[in-house]
This record gives sequence, structure tokens and C-alpha cells, in this order.
Amino acid sequence: MLRPRGGLPGTLSKRRVLAISSDLDQLRRIVAALERAGADVDAVRTPDAIDADVIPHRYIFHATSGGKLDTIGPLLAKLRDRAHVTIVTPQAPLAELTSYMTDDRVNHVIVGEELDHGVYVTAQKLLTGDIFGVEKYLPLGTDVNYVRLRDFEGRGKAIDTILQFAEEAKMRRQVRTAIGSVCEELLMNALYDAPVDSAGKSVFADIDPHDRTRSRSPRPVSIRYAATADKFAIAVRDRFGRLAKNTILAYIDKCIHSPNQIDRKTYGAGLGLYLVANAAASYVVNVAYGIATEVVCTFDRGAKTPLRLVGMFVHPGNAEMLKHGPTPDIANG
Repeated sequence: MLRPRGGLPGTLSKRRVLAISSDLDQLRRIVAALERAGADVDAVRTPDAIDADVIPHRYIFHATSGGKLDTIGPLLAKLRDRAHVTIVTPQAPLAELTSYMTDDRVNHVIVGEELDHGVYVTAQKLLTGDIFGVEKYLPLGTDVNYVRLRDFEGRGKAIDTILQFAEEAKMRRQVRTAIGSVCEELLMNALYDAPVDSAGKSVFADIDPHDRTRSRSPRPVSIRYAATADKFAIAVRDRFGRLAKNTILAYIDKCIHSPNQIDRKTYGAGLGLYLVANAAASYVVNVAYGIATEVVCTFDRGAKTPLRLVGMFVHPGNAEMLKHGPTPDIANG
């Protein structure tokens, strides 16, 4: 499992992934999850164990002890520009979790007991490029329901349907409240913040946020939802693909440090993204730029726990897709 210092190959295959953890048991778990996802794994205890000025791997899963953002400094100093890092940590308050992701190369954080499945599904999506679909976060064979809408009235009906389903699935009242709040925010963002015209200008930029609710979105929005023995999941998808990681982090940071700077009565992505991050157990964004954005959130059946899985995936074939047109599963899903 472990490759000795200086033992890394000069040219790496696209499936070769680097796992780093000073805790041997944790390292073995990470390696097992990566191999289950189809990766060829190199495993080391520290970044210094790699005898090279630049780590050649594109995908790195790095475990930290938690609580110290500077612990990833030695790793960042050795990464190439196109590296994709997943941080695995035992605990991370929201401010710390998002701080990890301020580096352009850190796009995923997995917290606590989410380790095994979180590492597996993250690696699988990175290695295959198949990033869309709430099903990846659910047990195989889970029934997933689907609603398509284009306006404020449709949004209300969709939320009522989802909350009724959640009640029938015996989700607790507090969980249903969180589900409803997140659905409201994500659907409003998809209907009225995501749409842009051919020049890239927001379609509803010059319309008062409250007046937008009388308009139809130029493209349909979809929401998928499902319940399992231990969680509830939703996925909201627009057909514009505009949401960027820096936008998410900037809004969340603004709310954490200066919450009064965002008008709580105004519809929009700002406060909504912060509320979603506080309400959900996982918060994953999948983007094919210019094609579609999908936000996947899960909620625990049991007691509320802080956000423990966050990620930003960008479709690797964007340039080709924009040239030749979207694939049906992304454009029409």
C-alpha cells in the first residue's frame, strides 16, 4: 500500500491518486475507499515523504487532525496548479470548513464519519467525470422522485409535494423544516438568480426581487428528492451552469462575519447559500459551465449535525460540450 520515499512513478496515470494521513488506520480506510472507487493509490504519512519539489498527482486526499488550517500549508506548497485536493478532517466548524476551500485547488472537505462513503463517491466522480445525480449519495436502488417547474407557483407546489412526502417518510418536524427552507432557497436561486441572456447578463437583474415572482424562468428547473433509512436528499438543477465556488465562499464568509450586510427580506443567492450550509448535512455543487448547475443536499433523520460533506465538481468536458452541445443527461435531467 505504501510507496517508499522517491518511489513514485515519473508519469502518472489519470487514475493514480495520492492518499496522505499520519494516522495509519485512517490511511487504510482512505485507501480502501479510493480503491473501491477504481483508483490506483499511492499512500504516504506526510507530504514530506514524497521526495519531489512538486507532487505529480492530480488528485490528493489529505487527512488533517482538525482545528489547524495551517496544517495543509506544507501540502499546498508542493502542489501543481491543476491539482484537486480533498481534505479529510475529524471536525470542522463552517468557517473552518470553507477556509480550507479558499485555495483554488481544494474543492472538497469530508468531515468525521462521512469518511468512507464521502471519499468513495468523491473519488468516483473525479475519476469518471460523471458528476451529476443525487443517486450517487443514496443506496443502490433508492426510489428518486422528480418535479419540473418554471415559476413561483410551481415552486410552491413542488415544496408542498416534497414536504408531504417527507412527512409520509416519517422525517421529524425539525428535519422537514430544514428541508423546506433549503428547497425554498435553492429553487428561488435556480429560477431567478441563475438565468442569464446570450451576453451573460442576469435576466432578472433589473427586476425587483419581489416582482420576479410574477415571471417565468426562461428555462425549466428540476428538483429530485428521496428518503432512505437514515437520510433525506434533494437535488435542484438549473440549465445555465453559472454558480462558482468563489461566489459560494464569499457569501458564506460575509454571513459568518457580517450577517447584517445581507438583507434577510431579499430573495437571492447570498443569504440563501449560507442558510443551506447551516441546514444541511451535505452540500455538493455540480457544474457544467454554461449548461447546468446541480446542488445536492442531504439531511439526517436523527439529531442535527454540522455540515460534514461539501464539494464543488466541475464537469471535465465543458469546453467540448460548449462547442458541440450538451449531453442529454445534463441538459434535460
